[in-house]
Amino acid sequence: MTAPTLAMERTALAWRRTSLGAAACALLLVHEATTDGRPTWVLPLAAATVALLVAGMGWSRGRALDRGRAGTGHRFVATTTLAVATVSLIAVVTVLLNS
Repeated sequence: MTAPTLAMERTALAWRRTSLGAAACALLLVHEATTDGRPTWVLPLAAATVALLVAGMGWSRGRALDRGRAGTGHRFVATTTLAVATVSLIAVVTVLLNS
Protein backbone atom coordinates (compact mmCIF):
# COMPACT_ATOMS: atom_id res chain seq x y z
CA MET A 1 0.00 0.00 0.00
CA THR A 2 1.15 3.48 -0.75
CA ALA A 3 0.76 6.54 1.42
CA PRO A 4 -2.01 8.10 -0.75
CA THR A 5 -3.96 4.85 -0.56
CA LEU A 6 -3.71 4.84 3.22
CA ALA A 7 -4.80 8.46 3.35
CA MET A 8 -7.86 7.70 1.22
CA GLU A 9 -8.69 4.74 3.47
CA ARG A 10 -8.47 6.91 6.60
CA THR A 11 -10.63 9.56 4.96
CA ALA A 12 -13.21 6.96 3.92
CA LEU A 13 -13.35 5.68 7.49
CA ALA A 14 -13.76 9.23 8.78
CA TRP A 15 -16.71 9.79 6.42
CA ARG A 16 -18.27 6.53 7.61
CA ARG A 17 -17.87 7.62 11.25
CA THR A 18 -19.48 10.92 10.34
CA SER A 19 -22.41 9.14 8.73
CA LEU A 20 -22.89 6.87 11.75
CA GLY A 21 -22.78 9.86 14.09
CA ALA A 22 -25.32 11.73 11.97
CA ALA A 23 -27.61 8.68 11.93
CA ALA A 24 -27.38 8.42 15.73
CA CYS A 25 -28.25 12.10 16.06
CA ALA A 26 -31.20 11.58 13.73
CA LEU A 27 -32.49 8.77 15.95
CA LEU A 28 -32.20 10.97 19.03
CA LEU A 29 -34.03 13.79 17.28
CA VAL A 30 -36.82 11.45 16.16
CA HIS A 31 -37.12 10.24 19.75
CA GLU A 32 -37.41 13.88 20.89
CA ALA A 33 -40.08 14.54 18.29
CA THR A 34 -42.15 11.52 19.28
CA THR A 35 -42.05 12.10 23.03
CA ASP A 36 -45.58 12.73 24.25
CA GLY A 37 -46.53 16.15 25.52
CA ARG A 38 -44.14 18.12 23.32
CA PRO A 39 -45.74 20.96 21.37
CA THR A 40 -42.87 21.30 18.89
CA TRP A 41 -42.31 18.15 16.86
CA VAL A 42 -41.69 19.72 13.46
CA LEU A 43 -38.26 21.13 14.33
CA PRO A 44 -36.73 17.86 15.56
CA LEU A 45 -38.11 15.99 12.56
CA ALA A 46 -36.63 18.58 10.21
CA ALA A 47 -33.27 18.26 11.96
CA ALA A 48 -33.51 14.46 11.79
CA THR A 49 -34.14 14.66 8.05
CA VAL A 50 -31.07 16.85 7.57
CA ALA A 51 -29.00 14.48 9.73
CA LEU A 52 -30.14 11.49 7.66
CA LEU A 53 -29.15 13.32 4.49
CA VAL A 54 -25.70 13.91 5.99
CA ALA A 55 -25.52 10.22 6.90
CA GLY A 56 -26.33 9.18 3.34
CA MET A 57 -23.90 11.66 1.87
CA GLY A 58 -21.11 10.56 4.22
CA TRP A 59 -21.71 6.92 3.43
CA SER A 60 -21.62 7.54 -0.32
CA ARG A 61 -18.45 9.63 0.00
CA GLY A 62 -16.80 6.84 1.99
CA ARG A 63 -17.76 4.28 -0.65
CA ALA A 64 -16.43 6.49 -3.42
CA LEU A 65 -13.10 6.84 -1.61
CA ASP A 66 -12.95 3.07 -1.07
CA ARG A 67 -13.34 2.59 -4.81
CA GLY A 68 -10.49 4.99 -5.55
CA ARG A 69 -12.56 7.93 -6.75
CA ALA A 70 -11.07 10.67 -4.62
CA GLY A 71 -12.16 13.85 -6.35
CA THR A 72 -11.85 17.10 -4.47
CA GLY A 73 -14.55 16.73 -1.85
CA HIS A 74 -14.96 20.47 -1.26
CA ARG A 75 -18.71 20.25 -1.86
CA PHE A 76 -19.08 17.37 0.59
CA VAL A 77 -17.22 19.23 3.31
CA ALA A 78 -19.11 22.48 2.74
CA THR A 79 -22.48 20.72 2.64
CA THR A 80 -21.72 18.73 5.77
CA THR A 81 -20.61 21.86 7.60
CA LEU A 82 -23.80 23.69 6.63
CA ALA A 83 -25.97 20.72 7.57
CA VAL A 84 -24.33 20.24 10.98
CA ALA A 85 -24.70 23.95 11.71
CA THR A 86 -28.39 23.76 10.72
CA VAL A 87 -29.04 20.71 12.90
CA SER A 88 -27.25 22.39 15.81
CA LEU A 89 -29.30 25.56 15.43
CA ILE A 90 -32.54 23.58 15.27
CA ALA A 91 -31.54 21.61 18.38
CA VAL A 92 -30.83 24.82 20.31
CA VAL A 93 -34.15 26.35 19.26
CA THR A 94 -35.96 23.14 20.24
CA VAL A 95 -34.36 23.14 23.68
CA LEU A 96 -35.21 26.81 24.19
CA LEU A 97 -38.82 26.28 23.15
CA ASN A 98 -39.27 23.27 25.43
CA SER A 99 -37.75 24.83 28.53
